[in-house]
Amino acid sequence: METVVIETRNKSDVRLLRGISKRIGARVIDTDELFEDMVLGRLIEEGMKEPGVVSRDEIMKALRR
Repeated sequence: METVVIETRNKSDVRLLRGISKRIGARVIDTDELFEDMVLGRLIEEGMKEPGVVSRDEIMKALRR
C-alpha cells in the first residue's frame, strides 16, 4: 500500500482531487482522525517486529496517562 497526503487551501481543490482519486480506484480518507489511526496502526505493526524495544509495562503506563 502506498499513501499520499495532499494538503490544499480550498474545498474546491479537495473535491477535485477526491473525484480524481475515486475515478482511478484509489481509497480516499476524508477525516484526519482516520488517517491518524492508520498511521498509528502502521507504527504499532512495525514496532511489533522488534521485540524487546518497549516493555508491555511501559506501554500500559503510557496509555493510562
